[in-house]
Amino acid sequence: MSAQDDKPKRGRPQTLDRDTVLKTALMSYWTEGPTRVAISSICQMANVSKPGLYREFGSDDGLKNAVLDLYREMVLAPFYDILTSNESFDQQVEALISFTIQDRHPLGIPSGCLQVAMRAHKEELGEITRGKVEVLRRETLLNYERWIERAKSRGEFKASISSEAAAHFCDAQNNGAMRMQNEGVPNEVIRKTLKLAFSVMV
Repeated sequence: MSAQDDKPKRGRPQTLDRDTVLKTALMSYWTEGPTRVAISSICQMANVSKPGLYREFGSDDGLKNAVLDLYREMVLAPFYDILTSNESFDQQVEALISFTIQDRHPLGIPSGCLQVAMRAHKEELGEITRGKVEVLRRETLLNYERWIERAKSRGEFKASISSEAAAHFCDAQNNGAMRMQNEGVPNEVIRKTLKLAFSVMV
């Protein structure tokens, strides 16, 4: 082999592993908070250069937007699946509560909810991320509302309660449960609290 063959190759560096960066950023935002993690920290943890990250995502705003897409796929989609299942309303409520208070350690994911954290810091986020946060908020409320309408059609939910108001109520209960998790409230207490909240609607 000649000396020339030993020279480092010039040109654009190897493409970064997008999935690794997204998962690293997701866990960091979820654990530390979406406004408390610097791009440089994510680069260090994912072993990528800052220019490479910006080439892939455009900006910190673009990265957060992509992270929310991943979060929707990993967490929100299974949550929505419970709401659209063919089970009774009571069974769905039990499934939702179990999903909310499940032991996350074996799954390697933090307590709380990244969507809730993003909403709480919405005004500190970039324009693209703020837009995605709002899209997911509306999507979640719409899924709740459709779930409630289906329960009403089966006689499993009080017809006198506004579906829109009930959707906001359910969303608020979930947000409260996430906050209690972060505060270290035992899961059994969270379960009883959610059961009490849902009981007023049936």
